[in-house]
Amino acid sequence: MKLKTFATPSLAAVVADVLAVGCFEGEAVNEGKGYAASANLLTESGIARQAAVDGFKGAIGETMVHFTDGKTAAPRIIMFGLGPRDKASIETFRKALIAVFKKARAMKAQHVAFAAIDPASIKADAYAVGEAIASYAGMIDYEINHSKTEKGGYKPETHFKKLHLVVDAGSVKEMGRGLKDGFAIARSVNLARDLSNEPGSDCTPRRMAKLAEKIGKESGGTIEVKVLGRKALTKLGAGALLAVAKGSDQEPFLIDMLYTPKGGKPEAELTIVGKSVTFDSGGLDLKPADGMRRMYRDMSGGAVTMSAIKVIAELGLNIQVRAVMAATENMTGGSAYKPGDVLHTLNGMTVEVDNTDAEGRLTLADAIEYAKRQGATRIVDLATLTGAVRMMVGDIASCAFGNNDEFTRAVVDAGDSQGERMLNVPMWDEYNTFNNTEMADLKNSGGAPGSTTAAWFLRRFAGDTPWVHLDIASVAFRDREFGPDPKGATGYGVRTLVELARRLASK
Repeated sequence: MKLKTFATPSLAAVVADVLAVGCFEGEAVNEGKGYAASANLLTESGIARQAAVDGFKGAIGETMVHFTDGKTAAPRIIMFGLGPRDKASIETFRKALIAVFKKARAMKAQHVAFAAIDPASIKADAYAVGEAIASYAGMIDYEINHSKTEKGGYKPETHFKKLHLVVDAGSVKEMGRGLKDGFAIARSVNLARDLSNEPGSDCTPRRMAKLAEKIGKESGGTIEVKVLGRKALTKLGAGALLAVAKGSDQEPFLIDMLYTPKGGKPEAELTIVGKSVTFDSGGLDLKPADGMRRMYRDMSGGAVTMSAIKVIAELGLNIQVRAVMAATENMTGGSAYKPGDVLHTLNGMTVEVDNTDAEGRLTLADAIEYAKRQGATRIVDLATLTGAVRMMVGDIASCAFGNNDEFTRAVVDAGDSQGERMLNVPMWDEYNTFNNTEMADLKNSGGAPGSTTAAWFLRRFAGDTPWVHLDIASVAFRDREFGPDPKGATGYGVRTLVELARRLASK
């Protein structure tokens, strides 16, 4: 997508398929109070009369399409609602963008221009406005990476090719920088979506390892990649990860990506760990057919982790970030690990296998220990870990569990600021004992409440290192469109991690 910011004295001269003009709720369009739009444009083009007839008020999510009949260079204007001015914020602006971009896409627009936007009116700065517009344009323009063909009747969709912003002359540079960074974030969200949507036959552990190496090579030397295969993992002692992998013909890999910013010393450190089970049959505790159908998406945490470090490097944030992914399948072959097995994990603790379908926490246990050995000072893990999480939040939010209140709040606040909601779930000490067993230090399934006991299992491996576990099984993929997300994989978590890295780097 070609991005551009420019200043012009006349919106009527702006060339585009559609010109988007925002309007605050309750501010009469025919008085020229439309957000960033001149009275002349509104009255001479006939928008004011149409708004009165159509009842357009400017509520968030409300749009009105006006055909200009040659009175402006853009043949169509989309008026979109920004809600009440006194309640406007960057968050409400993002909600308004969802409506206007979905309308523009439905109209098959390829060139979208936005009328000048006063950042102060939505309590933001020029950079934030540019970033919001470009990131939401990119996310909403997503098309699932399907295998449909023209021979089978598929007709290619129309996508945005140009995104132009009319801005105040003093904001051209900063809003342009925001556009560039926002679109980079959208690309990484879409990469995470693509990876999670790939079938398990394509997105194998080796495919994830190769992609990590490719990202490292393309980073200009800022991302160092290390990949550990079965032999190296055996020597290391990653018994939990290796046990999960035993039933598959696919070799497991532990993927370690380290971003170090160019020049200067990093202001902070962050380690992100993503569950990367590229297909989960449940193992010998086999999932039912309906429950297994889309378990190629069980590596969504890893997809988000890899995509996040990629864009953090592209943005050049002054923070050291490590991404760790323990990639494997969980299958039912003759060598598969069994209920009742006792595993020796990387950190030395033993785990009795209570259920082979509680495999994600086993792979994460070794990944977290590995990260600690590399010097992690704060860890966020993302995992499609438990179906039980949906009982708490539906498909609206993820659940956050942590061992450090300050760090947990920082993660939750970063997510909330990007519209990626999280429920901060307390970790009462009493639940820790649910993972106890007579045969080993722990068992891998502590029963109800399943999301909390799973988090407590991981907490034993995090130890005293500030750590937050995000159970994203509720939001990593949906059976419906929601906000800027399409049906299918969402890429949930990329924006949270980028924002968290930004905040840590700025301290």
